[in-house]
Amino acid sequence: MMCEICGMEEGRIKYTKVINGEKVEFYICEKCAKKKGFLPLTKPSKKNIETVKKEKVPRNAECPLCGWKLYNVGKKGKLGCPQCYSTFRPYIYTIVRELHGKGKHKGKVPVVDKRKLVLKRKIREVENALDDAVKKEEYELAAELRDEIKTLSLKIEENE
Repeated sequence: MMCEICGMEEGRIKYTKVINGEKVEFYICEKCAKKKGFLPLTKPSKKNIETVKKEKVPRNAECPLCGWKLYNVGKKGKLGCPQCYSTFRPYIYTIVRELHGKGKHKGKVPVVDKRKLVLKRKIREVENALDDAVKKEEYELAAELRDEIKTLSLKIEENE
């Protein structure tokens, strides 16, 4: 499907917006997503999470893009724009940790997708271990981890 904003590239990002109480979905390309101010889709590292834990959000904090205040986040439980996620990240992390006991959401997963999700999580863990092994210059271990990632990726493809 082509990008519904520029019509030039493939729309790989699903953008959902509520207009007059109705949910409307758009498919947009990465360039248009960046222009709209969406956050890059990167996985959080342990280092970033530790930094977030140490950061504090001032009570009068305000999103520089939309003007949404931290007070509104706490009172209404909603954010004003994609930039709010960066602005209020430490506060959001604290709330998620309080609700779920951990820094990440633990919701229900359909049984069919659970195997795939478990494999993807395992791949992420092995990728982090691979990064650490390369940084420590443990290349034999890194090669084993690389092979394990390939094996896990093949298992995901078999399940599809």
